[in-house]
Amino acid sequence: MYFPSKKDAFYTITIWGVILFIVFIYLFGGEPVGFQLVTYRDPLGYVFGGLTIVVLLWIWFQTGYKVKNGDLLIHSGPLRKRIKIRDITKVKSIKSPMSAPALSLEKLEIFHENNKTTFISPQNEQAFIEVIKSENAKLEIDAEQKN
Repeated sequence: MYFPSKKDAFYTITIWGVILFIVFIYLFGGEPVGFQLVTYRDPLGYVFGGLTIVVLLWIWFQTGYKVKNGDLLIHSGPLRKRIKIRDITKVKSIKSPMSAPALSLEKLEIFHENNKTTFISPQNEQAFIEVIKSENAKLEIDAEQKN
């Protein structure tokens, strides 16, 4: 089962703001001033700008979580992570700007093997928790998540 990432205003403004900033620099920017090793008008500048836009769009459209064959597969653009659902010990709801494969400040903190944590932000948190709880009955859910 696939769960896309929740997207909030903070990440929407951040990602699309950077993309628009890069586009506007190329459309309306004047000549670079002062010494610069690589300017945006150099071929290398076009490559860096283009790659930045591609990676940000990839993250925006391809951040999600899949539960498949006893694994939680986490995808965020070019980044991939696999967690065995049986190794998940606790799921806790948090609000955090921490960097993670999540496009929302409201995240789920996944505690798994050897005190590791991973942050995710599925759109439908309750359905996500129900799916992983069905595969791991020992899973502890934070008090805020119980209804």
